[in-house]
Amino acid sequence: MSIFKKMVELQHQFNKQVAEDYLDKNFNWNSAIIAESGELLDSLGYKWWKKQEPDMENVKVEAIDLLHFVISEEIQEAYDVGETGAFGLECVAHFFEHCFNSQSNPTKDITLIKLINLLNYNDFKRFNILKMIFRELEMSNEDVYIAYITKNCLNKFRQDNGYKDGSYIKNWNGREDNIVAFEIANEWGADEELFEQLYLDLETYYKEEVLEKQEPHLSNILDDINYIKSVDTEIGE
Repeated sequence: MSIFKKMVELQHQFNKQVAEDYLDKNFNWNSAIIAESGELLDSLGYKWWKKQEPDMENVKVEAIDLLHFVISEEIQEAYDVGETGAFGLECVAHFFEHCFNSQSNPTKDITLIKLINLLNYNDFKRFNILKMIFRELEMSNEDVYIAYITKNCLNKFRQDNGYKDGSYIKNWNGREDNIVAFEIANEWGADEELFEQLYLDLETYYKEEVLEKQEPHLSNILDDINYIKSVDTEIGE
């Protein structure tokens, strides 16, 4: 399986986890792309009232977030024209791979700011524009794959471990979970089974290095005290 097909299939699976019938809901992916573009511009230091120093590492993260939404939009478009199921995903993956493997280099003298502006015009194919953005960020296809899989895997891991109800712990011993995830992913490299391997490693790390080292919560301590009191009462009776 190509890295492009893997990314498309994982995006489809994650979207279904959020909403099983997401394709029938016809979400406005364009609005998400516009909002995410704004976050990327913020990371580049372009506030509307002043120019700040860019945070290029976060720019790369925001670009990967954009890729999530662009893949989702392409899957939606394939679905809307009747290319459903595995065939539709295959078509999206093929187009994705074609754009990202193109040897043309139209980015000469085009800044990241201009590319973000182009990305928000619907008459441009967004995979092509994203490829140019990643070139400007000096990210190879393998770099994009590792970063995408890491973010997608971490998103699923968060959902599976209480993110919605607020029980998930995002701070892992003084570090953000995404930092730990990227460190682990980079050790594996652009492996076809990166998602599966990373998920297992995240499970192990979260259990052994986060959950088992957490200070007992006050409510848990009170529950234990109440339990002991109830046992004492029953014994006394």
